[in-house]
Amino acid sequence: MSRALCYNSDNPVEVKGEGVYLFKLDIKRTALVFIITLLLLYAGKAASYSLQVRKPLDEFFLGQEEIMDYTISRQKDALCVSVELGDVEDIQSEYARLWKGITGATQRIPTALDIIDRCDQELEEVFRRMRIHIEEALSTGSFSAMSQAIEEEAREAGLDRWGVGVDSDYVYVQLHKGESYLYEIIPRRIAASRNQRATSSYTQSRIARSTY
Repeated sequence: MSRALCYNSDNPVEVKGEGVYLFKLDIKRTALVFIITLLLLYAGKAASYSLQVRKPLDEFFLGQEEIMDYTISRQKDALCVSVELGDVEDIQSEYARLWKGITGATQRIPTALDIIDRCDQELEEVFRRMRIHIEEALSTGSFSAMSQAIEEEAREAGLDRWGVGVDSDYVYVQLHKGESYLYEIIPRRIAASRNQRATSSYTQSRIARSTY
């Protein structure tokens, strides 16, 4: 067996006929073991994801008549779900049911649950006119006035049916006309955070003026 010992600075590298050794470690063999270990870890993680997330969600979604299509994506540890819904009676209860079903099936809280509707330009225009009332309610808390204003807009637009709902997290709006329908789920937390920042800025401005 041919053998030589080469020195580079203070690090001895030993060269043998069948491999390169650093501090008596076979570099090629060590690298191969490392790669195989990474592949096994990746395969194990993929199998775990399939069994704990993908398969339970497929079973849950395939049993729902209201769901026309769905996509499941994963970014690191984040679970993102997109669901295309049919013409449902109550988007608020449907959204809550989907959220509960996804959480129960996977034992994970989804990072995002997006709802896809079948909206046309007319419904988008109607909702755009309603948006000012929604933003006002998010700022002031006057949701009863918002509901009344949305009903007036919906009647004027000649919609077949509509619905508005509010809970501690979201404002829910659904508009239906013909075969088109629009679902909007608007977070209240973002509005509250925005209002808080605006109030803080206004307070600081008043304090600043009062010191002159």
